[in-house]
Amino acid sequence: MTSTFFARKDNVKANGAPEFIEHSLGEAGVVDETSIVVEGEDKINGYTWYLAFIAGLSGFLFGWDTAVIGGALGNIGTALDNKVLTSAESEWAVASLSCGALIGAVAGGIYADIVGRKPVLIAGDVCFILGAVLICASFSFIQFTVGRVVMGLGVGIAAVICTMYLSELAPTKVRGRLVATQAVMVTLGQMIAYAVAAGLDNVHNGWRILFGLSIPLALIQAGGMHFLPESPRHDVVTGRHDRATKTLSQVYRNATPEQIELKLKVMQLSADISNSLKVAHPSIFERLRILLTTGRYRRCVTITVTLFVVQQLCGFNTLLYYSSTLFGAAGFSNSSAVGILVAGVNALMSVVSMFTVDRVGRRRYFLIGLPIMIIALVIASISFYKMTIISSGELVQDPAIKYPQNWTGLMVGMFVLFIIGYAPAIGSLPYTAIELIPLEIRGLGAAITTGSQWAGNIVISATYLSLLHSPLRAYGLYGVYAGICLLGLIFVIFCYPEASGLSLEETSTLFEEGFGVRKAQRLRAAHNQAKNPAMRAL
Repeated sequence: MTSTFFARKDNVKANGAPEFIEHSLGEAGVVDETSIVVEGEDKINGYTWYLAFIAGLSGFLFGWDTAVIGGALGNIGTALDNKVLTSAESEWAVASLSCGALIGAVAGGIYADIVGRKPVLIAGDVCFILGAVLICASFSFIQFTVGRVVMGLGVGIAAVICTMYLSELAPTKVRGRLVATQAVMVTLGQMIAYAVAAGLDNVHNGWRILFGLSIPLALIQAGGMHFLPESPRHDVVTGRHDRATKTLSQVYRNATPEQIELKLKVMQLSADISNSLKVAHPSIFERLRILLTTGRYRRCVTITVTLFVVQQLCGFNTLLYYSSTLFGAAGFSNSSAVGILVAGVNALMSVVSMFTVDRVGRRRYFLIGLPIMIIALVIASISFYKMTIISSGELVQDPAIKYPQNWTGLMVGMFVLFIIGYAPAIGSLPYTAIELIPLEIRGLGAAITTGSQWAGNIVISATYLSLLHSPLRAYGLYGVYAGICLLGLIFVIFCYPEASGLSLEETSTLFEEGFGVRKAQRLRAAHNQAKNPAMRAL
């Protein structure tokens, strides 16, 4: 069965009225949204930037609350249970946030399909506030850990919902840039957290101030979310077409009513599939079974899960959480300054990625960034081996041991190079990969994806200090991280399709046969051919 709709052409008739091109919809119900041309669609207007900023505050809080623990650990002293934290307690002070984030990501993704993206984001703000209050008022390690878990619920919700919300609001041609604002806000939160922590390093109870600063940010976002719309795609799924029309009219300021109607029709096709799936399989467990047993669903979630697992296990989080410990042991008197350098490079390269990802392409960034990371980690591993010869291979924080400056300098330089490869690729782009998940399973698929992200985070945060002083040593550990990056590179080469320039409805069709690498190339080639003036004249 086929149906027809009309999309506006770039040119107009002699009398100034618009011309329309007739399109047919096949049985698959797939429409190229990019053929519905809207003037200025390749630019982000002020309203859309406002949406991105308010929603992106979740990302800033995400970054702040994951990074702030690195500075807080050195400032807590004997404030908890009147004793200094052990290595195991320090690991769990870090990992407890990830445990909460794992729960928040799974629950947030599931409830986002039920109640919408906006209410779940606000619930995340409540978790940020409650967690911060518990931590600031804690005098025992148990209360501190409980506060971190509650705060982690907010971090997990932010990680899964903010990306989903932005991708469903963004115009196709700038979707990568708009979704990348989440990664930029995360890295800015991390960098500013490092800088503030350095300034409060010698302040009594400075760690309480660090965690307390997340409260006003969460209040600002919760207030700002009141003025934001729900995702138009969720509105279409739930039958609220008037609200979806209003939102699209604000995002596409120059669109005609006919163009808005056509875009809604494109969304409605995916919404019909989504609703039919929910009617046929009302239980979340039934939909999970469908996701795991249906090839095209399983393949797209495999891609997003793999990217996030590589992101977490590639070694970056060791620099995020334990930079003071690592660089302090390496002999740097001002380890906080080195941490700020790492966070600053990460933020800078994330900004570069945001403004270039739609032009350069997601896949190409992975194919450039991952080899840089591998080379940097291998050389850093060699540096650790050479510099720790004088301490029997173990990295120890002992003033009597002076590690060779040439090797410690090379190690830091390689970590900076590692960040240059990491930030615009595996650091930022897994968030955009959620666009590959079809609308009918997007909430559930995003929950599984982000849950895997935090499961990997727990592995790193709860084991790093132990592994650093295990027979593996620092040089072996970073060699393992290089191997994980190599596996990630091989996976991207064979399994990751380029989605730049494709609509969300198109990306949902990529995995019907295999992982869609070649199908994505054909679709993008067809778009480029359609842009050719000679072809448009036909």
